[in-house]
Amino acid sequence: MKGITEAIYYRSPVFMQNLLVSAYGYKLYRKRYSGSLYREIMEKVRLSRSWNSEEIEAYQSERLHEMVKHCRLNIPYYQQQFAEHGIHENDITSTEHITRLPILEKQKLKEHSQLFTESGTKPFMLQHTSGSTGTPLTLMVNEETYKLAMALLVDHEENHGVPFGAKRATFAGRMVQPATDMTPPFARMNRAENQKLFSSYHLNSQTFPWYRAELDRFQPAELIGYPSAICDLATQYREAGVSPAFRPTAIVTNSETLLEWQRTIIEEVFDCKVRDYYGTAEYVLFAGQDKSGNYRLNPLIGITELLEQPGARKAKKLIATTLTNTTMPLLRYDLGDTAESQPEYHSGTVAHQLKTINGRVDDYIETPDGRKIGRIDHIFKGLGGIAEAQVIQDASDHCTIKIISQAALSEIDREALKANFSARTGGAFRLTIETVSSIPRGPNGKFKSVRRTMRQS
Repeated sequence: MKGITEAIYYRSPVFMQNLLVSAYGYKLYRKRYSGSLYREIMEKVRLSRSWNSEEIEAYQSERLHEMVKHCRLNIPYYQQQFAEHGIHENDITSTEHITRLPILEKQKLKEHSQLFTESGTKPFMLQHTSGSTGTPLTLMVNEETYKLAMALLVDHEENHGVPFGAKRATFAGRMVQPATDMTPPFARMNRAENQKLFSSYHLNSQTFPWYRAELDRFQPAELIGYPSAICDLATQYREAGVSPAFRPTAIVTNSETLLEWQRTIIEEVFDCKVRDYYGTAEYVLFAGQDKSGNYRLNPLIGITELLEQPGARKAKKLIATTLTNTTMPLLRYDLGDTAESQPEYHSGTVAHQLKTINGRVDDYIETPDGRKIGRIDHIFKGLGGIAEAQVIQDASDHCTIKIISQAALSEIDREALKANFSARTGGAFRLTIETVSSIPRGPNGKFKSVRRTMRQS
């Protein structure tokens, strides 16, 4: 909900907000799950779980060949690249030939995004993302790819005992009410998907009793959301010395790297296994944890490679190739994340299962009243010209946002950024915005989009 719709939402009473959330939910429901195409995709997703390695190879090789042909005939960027490297689809007839294609860096995609689409093609939807390295992108997605991504999550949940339509409690980045408004309720209901959206921005020791009572009343079959937010909820239970009066069938985490200490706390408090999954905003990869804890890569959405990194013993670069998104195809796209392989599930560089995935590992911002706010990349969405960005809490009441910008940030964008940040932190911080030429990386070559350089004494 943006613009006028968002303004109407925040000015409405809670009962009307619930109606608006459900109305928007029904709109998304139709876009995600309706029609014969979705049913066909869902059937194929379920069938693909039983494929052996030969069946996976046959399917992926055929789709890869077709995608390379489509790119040669229709996509300007690849027409240039293939001509330069002498590549033809007849050179790419199996997954082992994928290494003949050049690797696509995220910066190259950003700089030449208009060259990755066929002239006159309209997307089914636009996906805006900051990326785990703080690099914003706008991606064009076709209907098959979008509905496949939705079906893969449904399949992941069903495989862990949560039927489609079961009660879900979501703890993610939804702003259900202004962060300055500490009056309950701190959740809104999306009746389209039997989903209660809980705010991750209002949880602290003072508000926890409301969250506890509402979860006990709702009795969700599933908790789903950011690991940091669900771990924060579990920590509140533990520190209060109480147990949930409900037991979820599954806890599904996403969008951040699930750390082992977070998994331990969550599983102990809720007496339920955490089933993490890794997906990408570019819709080129989906990997869901199975009951053994390994990440099973779905063969329909893309081909995943693991490439050696200089100086890295186990962690390898994640490279992914779409098999479905003809609207904006990404071939051998460097996701900027790393993973540890399962050697027995490999063919050359192509992987079918992963042991661990190292994606976004952020810190969090802590407000003066004890609320922990992790993922905050939403504040950058819709702003133009930002190459990379990082939010740093350097004092209890002060944050610095460092920005690498392709051009000077306009005053309108600067004010929008301040307003977005204030909305998610309840206006609790003084804010400094700095334009810098570089942002330091960690030992793994990545940086946290949220850092906390001060600690409580």
